[in-house]
Amino acid sequence: MTYKYLSYPLDLKIPVYGKTASIDIKSVKSIDNGDSANVYAFAMENHWGTHVDAPNHFFVEGKKIADYPAGFWFFKSPQVIDIELLSSEMLISGSWFEQIKHDTDCLLLRSGWGMRRREEAYCIENPGIHPDVGRELRIKYPTIRALGIDWVSVSSYRNRELGREAHRALLREYGIGEPPVIIEDMDLSCDMAGLRNVWVLPLRVCGLDSAPCTIIGGFGD
Repeated sequence: MTYKYLSYPLDLKIPVYGKTASIDIKSVKSIDNGDSANVYAFAMENHWGTHVDAPNHFFVEGKKIADYPAGFWFFKSPQVIDIELLSSEMLISGSWFEQIKHDTDCLLLRSGWGMRRREEAYCIENPGIHPDVGRELRIKYPTIRALGIDWVSVSSYRNRELGREAHRALLREYGIGEPPVIIEDMDLSCDMAGLRNVWVLPLRVCGLDSAPCTIIGGFGD
């Protein structure tokens, strides 16, 4: 089996929802300055870069990122579906929806928007997901524990109210099945054929609703 990253490394400049952000990185100790080791401090928001949204992102009583057991983050039946989305388009149910397998536990939607990650449009003209899709996923495919996308947010920046409702439809605790976590800003640019399993490794900080994460896909036998 071979392994590939399905997440972006954190960089000084990151395209985020509605803007480009800068991570504040400071040198605490430096070998060049005579210290025995290099040590850095950095600050960033928890929804920057590839990150996973837990229910507490929109619901006070919802699960937080550190509430999940270790086994939750391993997905044995991932599925990639290719879709085409225009600027600010809201994804609705269609032929792609019928392609979902009934044992899928991690659904990855690949739109190709990752190719535009260095463009301003990635931040402010991103597509979104209609709330009805979230509701239908919960009803028809309750085995899905994670929904991953290769654009900046489930919420279209030009359709923010619908985007908020889409988050709520997916993350609401009550309903059929457990609410799936949402993974935004994934790197799905590699050849995804032969994907066998997925590890999602969030930064576990107590009290946070969501967190940046590293994602690794296993390919082949």
